[in-house]
Amino acid sequence: MSELVLETQQLTKIFGKHKAVNEVSVHVERGSVYGFIGKNGAGKTTFMKMVCGLSSQTSGGISLFGQTGAGLKDVRHKVGCLIEDPGIFPKLSALENVRLKCLAMGCYNKDYAMGLLQRVGLADTGKKKAGRFSLGMRQRLGIALAMVGSPELLVLDEPINGLDPQGIAEVRETIHSLSQESGITILISSHILDELSKIATHYGIINDGQLIRELSAEQLLNARTGGIDITIDNFGRAQEILHSMGLPFELTEPFHISVSAGKELAAEINKALVMGGVAVSELAVHSEDLESYYLKLTGGEVNA
Repeated sequence: MSELVLETQQLTKIFGKHKAVNEVSVHVERGSVYGFIGKNGAGKTTFMKMVCGLSSQTSGGISLFGQTGAGLKDVRHKVGCLIEDPGIFPKLSALENVRLKCLAMGCYNKDYAMGLLQRVGLADTGKKKAGRFSLGMRQRLGIALAMVGSPELLVLDEPINGLDPQGIAEVRETIHSLSQESGITILISSHILDELSKIATHYGIINDGQLIRELSAEQLLNARTGGIDITIDNFGRAQEILHSMGLPFELTEPFHISVSAGKELAAEINKALVMGGVAVSELAVHSEDLESYYLKLTGGEVNA
């Protein structure tokens, strides 16, 4: 069984009569990129703040690196957080911002600060003030600040929200590098589900404060409905063959069939049709994307 870096047990946060986080139990494995999905107001940020020690829970428990309760204070330094505003000083350079954070944490090595900037692709920004950075650059600087102290778990709340395509790609590559090259475990929330699906190894889907599904990327792939579109020359014969295989299908246009089946059956279907005397001129496999799967589970909109 994989080691759990973070585990919560029925974690709950109540504001007045509102349960912002309602008995959420997540399991984040070491080395994973855990994508935390939910619309605005679903409870993502509140949950992350409790994990980072920025807010206390109403009830439930948090386990970090095997420590719970009073023991959490001994492992908090292993957690780096970027939640909401990165807390950048706009009149300082990237290096000055990182060095200031290093000094606050008792680290006086200038090379260490520059090393963090190299890891997020900001080593060549020189004396340029952070206030003149693009939003993507500021987010990467925020990640560098969260990396001060060499955390083993990085908690990133919407790090690509509001970025242009170039900024999204830069932040995505930074996160991928930290995960793959440095082995850092990452808990990341995002509204841009297509981008999240490019880096996440596991997912937690939260809706109205409740965790409604937790699964690996492989389990998600198997759970998403898919289909196989086939162009054939003989619908009648193809219909007989697909009926015999017990596969649901529909004729979408003349000589074009859409079969409700996963990609693992594509070769078998193609072989059965050809051996049955049906010429297959085209076969394409498609699957439900992450956003469609999310909307199906929640019955709502990602950015509602």
